[in-house]
Amino acid sequence: MPPDVRVEADLDGLDGSVALERVHDALERLWRVVDVGETDRIALETAVVEVAGNVLRHGLDGRGGHLLLRADDAGLVAEITQPGPPPAVDLDTAMPGVEAESGRGLALTRMLVELTCSERAGATLWTLSRPRG
Repeated sequence: MPPDVRVEADLDGLDGSVALERVHDALERLWRVVDVGETDRIALETAVVEVAGNVLRHGLDGRGGHLLLRADDAGLVAEITQPGPPPAVDLDTAMPGVEAESGRGLALTRMLVELTCSERAGATLWTLSRPRG
């Protein structure tokens, strides 16, 4: 594998379905150049699509931000940057019960990757990382 492979996608100002298509395209570009096991690939892909979907759905005025995917010998990292301060969400929330109609996304994401949310230069940075399996 080439060292520190990077793939980027601009998600700003796009219709949600177009932005998610760009997310999928970026992931496909990454998988073409990085040899990743199926379990790691599915885990990162599921987590990235879930967080990107939340960013697009709950972001400020449809401003979706930017996606950066990185891979090296140690693991896989996705960074999603969105304009504005971090949302008031509890990243440590447990998986809701079977009757719940929402709230599974971040709990599922945390089962698949290490997830952090922080502020950087007036924007929100979601970082998803997964060591190679």
